[in-house]
Amino acid sequence: MNSQAPDTLVFLPARRIGLVVQLVFALVLAAGVGISFWFGVNQKIGSYLTLLLLLSLLLAVPLAWVLYRGFSLIQARYIVERDGLRIRWGLHNEDIPLPEIEWVRPVGEMGLRLPQPAFAWPGAILGGREIEDLGRVEFLASDLEKILLVATPRQIYAISPEDTRGFQAAFQRAVLMGSLTPFKPRSTIPAVFLKNIWSDRAARTFMISGIGLTLILLVLVNLVIPTLSSAPLGLAPYGQPAETVPPQILLILPLLATFTLAVDLLTGMFFYRRPGQQIIAYLLWASSSLTPLMLIIATLLLL
Repeated sequence: MNSQAPDTLVFLPARRIGLVVQLVFALVLAAGVGISFWFGVNQKIGSYLTLLLLLSLLLAVPLAWVLYRGFSLIQARYIVERDGLRIRWGLHNEDIPLPEIEWVRPVGEMGLRLPQPAFAWPGAILGGREIEDLGRVEFLASDLEKILLVATPRQIYAISPEDTRGFQAAFQRAVLMGSLTPFKPRSTIPAVFLKNIWSDRAARTFMISGIGLTLILLVLVNLVIPTLSSAPLGLAPYGQPAETVPPQILLILPLLATFTLAVDLLTGMFFYRRPGQQIIAYLLWASSSLTPLMLIIATLLLL
């Protein structure tokens, strides 16, 4: 727990076990990406090369998802204010005014066994689910053993602050003091957030250009590889081509471009949602075109 102001208390979710679990998932997936890519670039041009590189790219998708969930857990907060409760979990934000909160109770005291949402694991119990006797429950939690239910007229939120007793005490103090200026209810879920970004013309243009140039790089590299017997690996100190390597190694270029594109897109999303910091998001999304453009030029110089 961390105090920010006399009437504001910040509670962290239980995250020790969750971070370990997600680190293990990330390491396993990263190993799969690396091994499949390594064996792929050491194959001759053919079906095995294509399959192994495709496997590498497919494993990169859940790897990015796991990394996002891990980063979201690190950044997650439950903020109790005199005027209500704010939940911050990755791209999912909830602002719940105090008058809308009907009750806060530990799930263990209610004699209920909550089924987990789909694709949930320790550290990432996220998503909505219809539960008998409760209705719609939105999970923003990391540990089933520490679940608190926060009831509102619209739905129930399942959260898991590390200090459950401290959270309940802070909520009771807020109720006793009463809300002076309740903030407006606000819900920002990833799907709606992504839709808002896509409706932003500048953001959409930057993203399309980055994705388009990365795809062009991928096609170009696959066209260039069969025309080369070897490829130089950088330059020597005096500007001469360095030692040569099998041309399949060039496939690392679109993989590098895809990685930087994913990092720029995700990092930009975190800045975009913050008032006054959207310019940083635009710069990141604009720069996502720079890496594939430079790699396209480098590939063309090999011809």
